[in-house]
Amino acid sequence: MTYQECVDYVLSVPLFASKLGTDNLNRILDKMGHPEQAYPVIHVAGTNGKGSTCLFLASILEQSGKRVGIFTSPHLVTINERIRIGQQIITDEEFVKTFHTTMQYVEEAKKDGIAHPSFFELLFLMAAVYFREQGVDYAIFETGMGGRLDATNVVKPVLCIITSVGMDHMQYLGNSIAEIAAEKAGIIKEGIPVVFFDRKDDATGVIKAYSEKRGAKLYLVEKSQYKLSEISKKIVDFSFDSGYYRYCNLKIQKTGLYQVENAILAVKAFEVLWDSLNFGSKDRFQLKTESTYGLMETGFGIDWIRAGLYNMVWHGRMEQIAENVYIDGAHNEEAIDAFCHTLEVLFPNEQKNLLFAVSSDKDYERMIEKLCTISFNEIMIVRYEGDRAADLETVAAIFRRFSGSKITTFDNIRAGFLYGKSHVDQCLFCVGSLYLAGDLLSLGV
Repeated sequence: MTYQECVDYVLSVPLFASKLGTDNLNRILDKMGHPEQAYPVIHVAGTNGKGSTCLFLASILEQSGKRVGIFTSPHLVTINERIRIGQQIITDEEFVKTFHTTMQYVEEAKKDGIAHPSFFELLFLMAAVYFREQGVDYAIFETGMGGRLDATNVVKPVLCIITSVGMDHMQYLGNSIAEIAAEKAGIIKEGIPVVFFDRKDDATGVIKAYSEKRGAKLYLVEKSQYKLSEISKKIVDFSFDSGYYRYCNLKIQKTGLYQVENAILAVKAFEVLWDSLNFGSKDRFQLKTESTYGLMETGFGIDWIRAGLYNMVWHGRMEQIAENVYIDGAHNEEAIDAFCHTLEVLFPNEQKNLLFAVSSDKDYERMIEKLCTISFNEIMIVRYEGDRAADLETVAAIFRRFSGSKITTFDNIRAGFLYGKSHVDQCLFCVGSLYLAGDLLSLGV
């Protein structure tokens, strides 16, 4: 099969298995020799910020000399983006090879009456196999949705990370923060440390209770622990007091302010890994580059952290794709809150326009109400390709209820984008859906 035939096959597989749970997947993994156990695993769940946290942590580990596999979702342009080692996504040739290797086991399993894996399960199996073949030192697996019943929950991690808990995928996970938190907490394993971003809401008690029940040491990170030092045209400089160390002059490339929260979560996770896995032994840890700042007195690699944070790039997350043009994949209420906060702090005086698209299964009325707290000169509503896209006029009517801005609708994303981009003296923010972000990147507009 060609690369495109392999991709088409994967995309044709149903999104969810007919029976939720991991029993079927474990039976296939038995036949494969459990590739997901061939390396230490970090398991990441949460509503928003999972992918960014994965990439920040992987980037820090890379600076320490480690080879890190990363499995994330969804993809924006090509399916290959879901499987990568460091910043390098799996090549088309490697994708084909890994697909065929994985499918040999799937076909063998089918002969024994084991069901074909779902779309997400198949990609997870491919990632697990690829990371084993590539000999990674660590693998970071991001949950697809929830945690308790997620395909990735077959892993036996050395560390669990829960980024945040917000209202999303309610039809599957529950109708309250506490119910959704319980699903996320399903990744917590007996005696395995957990790092959690504490937003002081109903999720906190749930995560604490699950951690205590499983004897898992819980490390909390919260907003009060970081302080913004400088915001320039290209970088955000901040400090972070982890409770053990105080880090100054940490920098990330200018992006959404929410990325600072994901960055400090990754730093705390690296601290926990260091302590729990004896990272400090000199024979196992070598600096990737010549030291600039030196090591902390404990031998802790501050250079790795600084370089890892600064070098991380995650497309479609408040990404500047042209002069005055930004795209952000915020697609639920919590993410829109973070997006609006970014605009208020980083773009307080700029003239702003909005390009918006959203999925029909989201609580887009609440998203729109929050967006309308920002003063936009003009709002352009577009519909992305696909059955999940919300109706244009329904979305426009909600915007008109909450905003007095000029509102224009476009059936075509390119037309809406080019119209918005023509306001050359004003910032254009494209937000509402990862599908919109992916379409804009693939169009090359």
